[in-house]
Amino acid sequence: MRVFLTGFMGSGKSFVGRRLASLRGLPFIDLDDYLEQRTGITIAEIFEKHGEAHFRQLETDLLQKFDRLPMFVMATGGGTPCFHANMDWMNQHGVTVFLDPDEEIIERRLRSERAKRPLLHGDAELAGLIKSKLDERRPCYEKAAYHVRQTNPRQDVVRSISTHLQLLDASVSHD
Repeated sequence: MRVFLTGFMGSGKSFVGRRLASLRGLPFIDLDDYLEQRTGITIAEIFEKHGEAHFRQLETDLLQKFDRLPMFVMATGGGTPCFHANMDWMNQHGVTVFLDPDEEIIERRLRSERAKRPLLHGDAELAGLIKSKLDERRPCYEKAAYHVRQTNPRQDVVRSISTHLQLLDASVSHD
């Protein structure tokens, strides 16, 4: 089974992905890390040197190469599902999960990472920037097959997703 974790930056995709992959005995792929390894430069540098459109195309090209691997857990980039029909592609090639923590949780997580995240650069107030960007992307994220709402930072999101995947596995094996 291919599992694609989607959601806004700071939603916990990499954190949850590593633990979920370990729990299910699957390889873990962080698409942003993979892209940086393949290009030899950071995402921030790609944005700066080549622009967002170039980055989004690279991201899509790499994402779609994973149709050859049968099983993994992937943490996508925050914008990955919202460009080049990537969410539709992921829905056709695996199970998509939208990690949806409260905006306050996201803000707390992103406060110290602003310099590393190109879309957060600038002087705009962080909470307002998160809200506007999240509102813009939410319709895309909500196309995911499974939606995990997180209102408490200590909520066991990994167990919730794993239980859902076990139910999917059971229903597929009975068909």
